Amino acid sequence: MLSLSNQLTNLPKTGVITAAGQHSSITVLITKAEQIREQYPQFYQRSIAIRYTNLADFVTALIAFDGCCSAIYLRPPNVTIPHNDIIDWPLESDAAVVDSIPPRLKSEAVDSVATTWFMATSGTTGEPKWCSHSLLSLTANTKHSQKLQALCWALLYQPYRFAGLQVVLQALLSGADLVDVADYEPLAQMAFLKHADVTALSATPSLWRQLLMTRQLSELALSHITLGGEIADQSLLDTLKRLFPNANVRHIYASTEAGVGFIVSDGRAGFPAKWLKDQTLTVALKVSDEQHLLIKPQHHICQSLALQTNELGYVDSLDKVQVIDDRVLFLGRATGTINVGGNKVHPEKVEQVLLQCADISQAKVYAKKSALLGELVVADVMIIDAKVEQEVKQQVLKMCKKQLQRFEIPTKINIVKNIDHDPSGKLNRKPQYD
Repeated sequence: MLSLSNQLTNLPKTGVITAAGQHSSITVLITKAEQIREQYPQFYQRSIAIRYTNLADFVTALIAFDGCCSAIYLRPPNVTIPHNDIIDWPLESDAAVVDSIPPRLKSEAVDSVATTWFMATSGTTGEPKWCSHSLLSLTANTKHSQKLQALCWALLYQPYRFAGLQVVLQALLSGADLVDVADYEPLAQMAFLKHADVTALSATPSLWRQLLMTRQLSELALSHITLGGEIADQSLLDTLKRLFPNANVRHIYASTEAGVGFIVSDGRAGFPAKWLKDQTLTVALKVSDEQHLLIKPQHHICQSLALQTNELGYVDSLDKVQVIDDRVLFLGRATGTINVGGNKVHPEKVEQVLLQCADISQAKVYAKKSALLGELVVADVMIIDAKVEQEVKQQVLKMCKKQLQRFEIPTKINIVKNIDHDPSGKLNRKPQYD
């Protein structure tokens, strides 16, 4: 496969990156990347870890080192690299690199290297793990068309995480523009999005709800909407389709370890049950006896998933699903259940019920210790209008009684002003015990 640099050079049009008020042409970044390769011939076939400083420099490093280095580690803050012989970029000093590695002669012919890309998991359920990919696996779902060249994407994710890198690569390889708003609060994000005339936006459901709370989202002219990282519930999908009836609304099932699994674009939560038997799909899907979604990645299986992979190559996603009629619906993580007297409760399932209430803008369900039952279900919700607090609580309890079993119903509903999400844009699901 062609390197990132070669693919960008062959594009009929390249876009512009806007970050912190600065505009950077991808054409200029390609030139800077070529200069880096010429300046550091010692890097050929070495491993390099890229620390994020700003989006333009980050993209320049990706272009420079893919096809040149044997491995690229996209290094988040406070995550250690696995080997001491990995070059840390940006360099603190040229001297150490120049002295320790014999340079190639500039006249030597250089073949493109098949670079392995490594990304770290978020570490929300333990120590971060390094997961391997190729440029081919990372761009398996990247689309190219003249229409896509005209888009302006917004980056709400950290670009060194899987979801963020997907947005960056889609914008780069389609020749579209890209605006970085990841480090701003929702109102500031909206100001940048409107000023840049953003037309394509990818975010977790939690981040979409934050933007909806600004009551300014409808002022954008969005034609491409993507959800990922969390369960895309029907109420949110319906809201986005109502605000943007002509937009292409998709929700993506993906993970850092397994890459992009599949994309759903029919406007419904979950995915079609017929996909479990469809042999024409690029990714094979099954449901285990434990009701876990099994997925067979298209390109490769990361070594960190070895213990979750069966003899047929299917990976246990640890996502619990339920098949109802013609649909496979997500219930939540099998490892994140609340134990109420021996009964397992999926917080995500309860949250989906709470979010059906039009007055609730965000919800988080978690466990509270109980001497009698082990754990109890508690919910924090944000409401649009504080004046209807009691009405909301009454309405929610009625909805829960109709759709949930008794042990799944929250024993307490707290009205809060803010619900935290982690740096990846997902709800912060760390234990809430007192």
